[in-house]
Amino acid sequence: MTDNENINALDASVAAAINSGDAAAAADCYTNDAVLLPPGGPRIDGKDAAKTFWQGAIDAGLGGVTITADTVDILGDTGVTVGALTGEMGGQALAGKYILISRKTGDGWKIQRDIWNFDA
Repeated sequence: MTDNENINALDASVAAAINSGDAAAAADCYTNDAVLLPPGGPRIDGKDAAKTFWQGAIDAGLGGVTITADTVDILGDTGVTVGALTGEMGGQALAGKYILISRKTGDGWKIQRDIWNFDA
């Protein structure tokens, strides 16, 4: 697979893990030094904290997540994805956009920075 295809598969893996209620699998998509910047919340630092964050979101009813990349730009061992997301939380529909910065590691591509927000 190309780097773009690998990054798209990585992004899809996060959504699939969340949708199956598996916060550990979602966290495995991140680097150890990952930073998540969720809307309206504090900065989340590290893979373990990402697992705790995603478990809380799953427990609160997050599901039906889809992630659709508009662009994936590869800059050496760094990938930048910009796209759209949908899902639901506790029966309420969500739609928004995101930017992911991924790094090519010895274990393949992993997400290092994750920021998203929701449409008004």
